[in-house]
Amino acid sequence: MPPVLDIVPPDLAAHAPQTGAPHPHGCPSCHFPAQGNFCSHCGESTHPHPPSAGEFLHEFVGHYVALEGKLWRTLRTLLLAPGRLTADHLRGVRVPFVNPLRLYLTLSLIVFALIKIIGVDLPQVFFKEDSYGLIYEHKTSDPATGKPRNVALYVTVAEAESDKSETDSEKFEPLKDAVAHLGRVNKKWASNLQQFVAAPKEQQAALLNQGFLSTVPYMLIGALPLFALYLKLIYWRTRRLYGEHLVFALHYSAFVFLLASAMMLIPGNVAWLIAAIYARLSSLAEPWDWLQLLPVCWIVAYLAIALRRVYGGSRPAAWVAALVLLGVHMTAILALIAGAEFMAVLRHG
Repeated sequence: MPPVLDIVPPDLAAHAPQTGAPHPHGCPSCHFPAQGNFCSHCGESTHPHPPSAGEFLHEFVGHYVALEGKLWRTLRTLLLAPGRLTADHLRGVRVPFVNPLRLYLTLSLIVFALIKIIGVDLPQVFFKEDSYGLIYEHKTSDPATGKPRNVALYVTVAEAESDKSETDSEKFEPLKDAVAHLGRVNKKWASNLQQFVAAPKEQQAALLNQGFLSTVPYMLIGALPLFALYLKLIYWRTRRLYGEHLVFALHYSAFVFLLASAMMLIPGNVAWLIAAIYARLSSLAEPWDWLQLLPVCWIVAYLAIALRRVYGGSRPAAWVAALVLLGVHMTAILALIAGAEFMAVLRHG
């Protein structure tokens, strides 16, 4: 039977010491007759001490990053049991695991830090007079000598069609109309667009590539609420609240960040493999590049398994929903990046 506390006299606070020193037998904040190390009334520590530098550092880092022991239990469950964290969270099991938002922020910080430290080869935009597309510069080994070499792979998206009968004035007529419309909205935007179009092709590509690298992290985070919205639309019959879908989106995105971190730490590059296959030069890919397909496949399979565990339904329905979700989500991210780059061109030229 728990001990019964005496009723605190109303005038206890008035007779408490006013020097700022902790009360020898009560809480230093509310002066409640506390027992143990913490006050049962307000939660204040009954044994205050000057904080050390290590405690300050732990408090600062711990505010943004999940460092407590249950992080490892959460990561193990996240990786090995697709959808279980979300299902447990929605039925009220929350104390054993890290909060979904905190978990997401922790793993996203790790991913972006690894991108800065390790450096990730990403395709770059190129413009030529007769074509445009993506260029991928990648360090690989020479099949003949085995020595490392830099290979530039051009993936042409489209070739420009030249019509000699069309004059330069007729070619730029649509652009002039667009600039004229922009001028009515904002004259500076129209001027910046003209400067961008008049710039050399190399400068245009450099500006777009710089914008792509700087906007990708923000677009990944900004697209998170959209992922929850897609879930809301697909599973509208379940009548779940938007916040419940957001929990699923946070957990799945955290899993993708976790797997992306592992993919950056092992050899190989899946983006280079895709570019080589698209260019019909798969011989340029190394065995480690092909191995990177395993975590990519697991990302898709994980989503299907997690959807079925949280929302129910058949396996084929879960796979269809997973493929639709990933396709729509990647398209939305690319559209957001393109929109952000277009606005950067309008604002800065």
